Parts: sequence; structure tokens; C-alpha cells
Amino acid sequence: TLAVDALRQENGRLRGQIETLQHEVKLLRRKQRDIYLDIDQRISALQRGGEASTGTGTKTPPADGSSAGAASEGRKEAAATPGAADPEQVQAEYRAAYALLSPKARRYDDAAQAFTAFLKKHPESSLAPNAQYWLGEAYYVSQKNDQALAAFRELVSRYPDSAKVPGALYKIGRILASRGKREEAVAALKQVLEQYPSSPAAGLAREQLNRLRESR
Repeated sequence: TLAVDALRQENGRLRGQIETLQHEVKLLRRKQRDIYLDIDQRISALQRGGEASTGTGTKTPPADGSSAGAASEGRKEAAATPGAADPEQVQAEYRAAYALLSPKARRYDDAAQAFTAFLKKHPESSLAPNAQYWLGEAYYVSQKNDQALAAFRELVSRYPDSAKVPGALYKIGRILASRGKREEAVAALKQVLEQYPSSPAAGLAREQLNRLRESR
């Protein structure tokens, strides 16, 4: 009948609108994660500048592997380890993987593969903790949350002294919160505030905790 045909057409139209909205939401989520990645990279750059200016002697490897500090650290490591890989080659491999994460490149799957290969080849490198973090980030920005969660947890357990641990804990909290695991998310976020109160991730963790409290 005409009424049934009209209803079918309306249902088809509504399905099309729903699919369009779902696609737009997916794009917005991807854009949000791209923006966060860019901010994260900028924070890393600022942290490197702060370490250089304070003169504390901290030798945290740079996020993009571009400074002379990373090369110096790598050379020391190579000198102390017989048969170690050439530090400049290690640094070049790290930079190549990191470049794939650029919001301009957006080759996140390739970045994940590159960082996985780097960690397998250079597990003891001074750049390994950062590589582990950016591996998690490559998965996170691609919305592969299972792999991201595993990568961030590996960083926390394997490299507990890394400057990237606060950021990893924050991401762990975000992922757990998105899955409805509120208590576990709160525990991870509180760990950031309690153990790393001066880190850039602390402010983000506090905001996320406030959102979780408001949503109860």
C-alpha cells in the first residue's frame, strides 16, 4: 500500500541520516585524537626545552629524537655496551618512525609497525621508553584501544622511570573510562596526581577525574 511504501521510504531516509551521523562522529573522534597527538608532541618539545634550561642534568631522551642530547646519550650507551648498534643509526630509525605520527603524515598503522620493529631491534636503547609510548599513541589515535592499552601498560611496567609514564597512565585512565571501568580509570588517574603532580599529564588527569565525578 501507499502507507507501507511511504513508511519504508521514511525508514530508509532515517537509516541514511543515522549512517551519516555515525560517520561524522567517527571523523570528529579521529580529529580530536589527531589534535591531542599534536598537543602531546608539542608538550614533549616544551619538556625538552625545560630540561635544557634548568640544568638539572636530566637525560630523558627527546620525544622526536632530534636533539644532540639523544645522540650523546646513545653514544654513551654504545660505548658502554660491546657490540651495540650505532647510536646515530638507532636515532635515525627512531626519527623515521616518529615522523609517521605527524598530523600531516597521519600514517598511524605504519608508525605502529615501525615502533614495534624498533623496540624488537633496540629493546635496551635509551629511546626505547619513548618508542613504547609512541607505539601506544599510534594505536590510540587509530582507536585501536586494546593494543593502545597493552602498549601503555607495558611502558609503565617495563620503564617505570620514564618521563612518559604519567602520560601513559593518563591514557590508560581515558581508555578504561571509555569502557565503563570507572574504578580502574580513577585509580590510574589518581596515580598520575599522587606520583607525578608536576607533570603536564596531571592537569589532564584532574580534568578527567572531575568529568568522571560529574557523570555519576
